[in-house]
Amino acid sequence: MDSSLITILLTVAVRMTGLPAVPESELPSFVPLAPEELERQICPDAGNGCKGIAAYFDVLHYRILYRDTLNLDEPLDHSYLLHEIVHVLQHRQVGNAMYADCWSMLQSEGQAYRVQNSYLRANDQLAYVGDMLRKASCVQ
Repeated sequence: MDSSLITILLTVAVRMTGLPAVPESELPSFVPLAPEELERQICPDAGNGCKGIAAYFDVLHYRILYRDTLNLDEPLDHSYLLHEIVHVLQHRQVGNAMYADCWSMLQSEGQAYRVQNSYLRANDQLAYVGDMLRKASCVQ
């Protein structure tokens, strides 16, 4: 993993979220995996439920897993790492409370997608991610 890319993405994540910075030495490891292995690691029993996942912050093992097929020279592809770095910052701030309930999870994902989409726009990318979040709701 290119450390200069991680430095840039961490800087963007801190600036866009306002969350406290994490020293780079305290960031999780970045682990490239074949798409099938990434899906198996994240959702071992989910069947097709994890198809298409590009990256994932594995809190339990404190690592960021990502598809080894991502082209990290492309803003769209490294925006997935930015999204996960936002989750790292969130977790450092509130711990597992970010997963405490449906509302907390939606708030956490919403912030990560807003940062990712702002980053894509700033890098002249026409892509938009996280559309399914707009349809998500928490039923009491």
